[in-house]
Amino acid sequence: MVDDHYVEHRRAGEYLRVLVDGEGRSPGTARTYAGRLALYLTWTAGAGVEELSPTVEQLAGFARWLERTPSRKHRPGGNRRRDPGANVSTLAPARSPATVDGILITAVEFVRFAASRGWSDAATAGALSVRAELRFLPARWDRGERTGRPVVQRRRVRRWRVEQAPATLTREQVGALVDACANVRDRFVVEALYATGLRVAELCGLRLADLHLVPSAVHLGCKVAGPHLHVLRREDNENRALAKSAYPRVVPLTKDLVWLHDAYRAERDALAEAVGSDYLLVNLWRAPRGRALSVGSVEELFVRLSAKVGFRARPHMLRHSFASEVALATKDPALVKELLGHASVSSSDVYMHCRWADMRAAVDAHGRGAGGVR
Repeated sequence: MVDDHYVEHRRAGEYLRVLVDGEGRSPGTARTYAGRLALYLTWTAGAGVEELSPTVEQLAGFARWLERTPSRKHRPGGNRRRDPGANVSTLAPARSPATVDGILITAVEFVRFAASRGWSDAATAGALSVRAELRFLPARWDRGERTGRPVVQRRRVRRWRVEQAPATLTREQVGALVDACANVRDRFVVEALYATGLRVAELCGLRLADLHLVPSAVHLGCKVAGPHLHVLRREDNENRALAKSAYPRVVPLTKDLVWLHDAYRAERDALAEAVGSDYLLVNLWRAPRGRALSVGSVEELFVRLSAKVGFRARPHMLRHSFASEVALATKDPALVKELLGHASVSSSDVYMHCRWADMRAAVDAHGRGAGGVR
């Protein structure tokens, strides 16, 4: 992270390095945190707030600023990324409550990290508490009459949060993306993300040995039956594609995806530079040819496909689409958790949202069961 003069922010850089090297977070997570932290540091510099010791009221002002100020990438115009936009504001919410909550949580974690390093007062950091599901509340007095304990005043950052279903694509939209692909490899990338629910970094980090596309892989030392792939976290990937979870998991594959894989492998293995690579996805037309495909290349692919099909599509939307369809078919969040590699089943609950057709069918079934009672 750098300032306007391209000087690195030493403390922010140390915080991000600890996330990856100390806590085992993925580079993608660190990149997300960096963007959130950049917003916070930009705001503190402009508002004259001490970045390492903000008050609850100041964080509330930061949240209001986030709600009113759109990000540069969502502003109109050809030079939107260069627009300083210090005074840009909007009457409609510029960011969703979930986005604002995530940025606030990152800011508070950074302040607490600073206190742990002795850069600021620990008491100031300890007074901050973020609860994403509630709202900003004024000072509250605990009830101490029954216990006889002294009354303590606590100030916390809290926000209301309305849970929304993740952004997904319909089968027709996924089909349009596939049809817009210029080659078999790109088509395989789109369909693999949609058919497995993998994160884009997990897909780019796959090695050839991770795919078991035979009815039985016992001869390979694997007891899992049927076509499947293994998701493993590797720190030494040449494209720096790091799986988010440290725990390996197995994902079953459909026959259609296996057939598409075979077509892609024929295209891939025809390139002499790719034959010696152990990575599944490699550069076939762009230098260095034969090297592992990067996460950035896949994201660029979806930008091009979005321009072709006329709607916004991102790799992670296919993961959401896969999870939502599995949740609809199985009604089992535990199954979704295992397929997606979530650490907790609560992370999969967001995909268990009700659809209008389901609610209509449930009410109609109830009416038939009631026998037309008046």
